[in-house]
Amino acid sequence: MKTFKRVIIHLVLVAVAIYFLFPLLFMVRTSLVQANEYFSLPPTFDFYLEHFKAVLSNGDFTRYLLNSFLISTITVILVLIIGSMAGYALARYDFKRKDDFLFFALTTRMGPPVAFVLPFYVLMLNLRLIDTYIGLIIVYMLSNLAFGIWMSYSFFQDVPISIEEAAQIDGCSRLRTFWKVTLPLSAPGLLATGIFMFIMTWNEYFYAFILTRYRAKTFPVHIPSFFGAYSIEWGQMFAASVIATLPVLIFGILIRKYLVRGMTFGAMK
Repeated sequence: MKTFKRVIIHLVLVAVAIYFLFPLLFMVRTSLVQANEYFSLPPTFDFYLEHFKAVLSNGDFTRYLLNSFLISTITVILVLIIGSMAGYALARYDFKRKDDFLFFALTTRMGPPVAFVLPFYVLMLNLRLIDTYIGLIIVYMLSNLAFGIWMSYSFFQDVPISIEEAAQIDGCSRLRTFWKVTLPLSAPGLLATGIFMFIMTWNEYFYAFILTRYRAKTFPVHIPSFFGAYSIEWGQMFAASVIATLPVLIFGILIRKYLVRGMTFGAMK
């Protein structure tokens, strides 16, 4: 009976995995076949690389891909720095209206982007930051800062205060204790937070579509350009999507053990 249940569970898990992996497999397969084979049955794989060559020979796509990488990386670094300091202060100091501040920070994530894009646009227009790296980074920072503060706050709460007190008895200042003791102990959780923020920023479309034109344009905004008035370049569009997916996928595989540690940080005392 146990063996039967185990077989059923494994079959269900395989079916779920196929369901979620099908769009990815379809994207890869479409990028590697000729146009007349996109929807052929049975599906074929002939490793047709002309779509990738056409995408990579387009200087605009490589530029937008680099824009996404720079903007996402800088955003994550700044949010982790500010969010970790704010989260540490909230976790270690008691002051009035701390819960109100945490709730206020959370409200920045409650509304949909369409509710905030008009104020952001007017602000960036007045500051002359439309279609600039700085303008988009500021918007992404404000959008992700609540996530960074709340995650850092929970991770620092899981670090025993006695460890910090021991470091201070040995002569460490509060800042040195934070930098040398608390931050390394919370590094797995902060790294996992940074990974999630990088993925969210890397894939963000709406703000980039509204606030950029050409210079600071990111690759998600460039993907719809493969839709023409009379035809759609399915192969090139999926090839561009595969290329844009690879950096995050490879990075996630390389640091997967740290990601698992970060997601389970504080689960066991």
